[in-house]
Amino acid sequence: MAEPSILQKKAEIFLEKDVYPLLKSFPQAEKFSLSQEIKQSCFKLIRASVMVNNLKVVKKRLEWLEAADAEKTLLLVLFGVARTQKYITQKKLLELQDKLNEMGRIIGGLQKYFLGPPRN
Repeated sequence: MAEPSILQKKAEIFLEKDVYPLLKSFPQAEKFSLSQEIKQSCFKLIRASVMVNNLKVVKKRLEWLEAADAEKTLLLVLFGVARTQKYITQKKLLELQDKLNEMGRIIGGLQKYFLGPPRN
């Protein structure tokens, strides 16, 4: 088994240190809807980062990077909804966005790396 990638580590820490504590403050009515969607999206982001790290076929790695990027974007939307509903503060939203944007930069860097140098 491969060592966890920096993307995987960041996604795991994001879930454990940021998302789980945050979701505890959400209203009980959101437990099986918005909270669940956020958790599921975090799990899918972690799964995609594990697959990128463990697969050897570049095309498959790129597909999983696309999936990771999509989950990151979905999380941005879901946290935006949480802010609109006043479940989180603007400051917390900006903090979460910064962390997700950092993961996005890692994803983009990996995509460029696996695509290789441009062909002329």
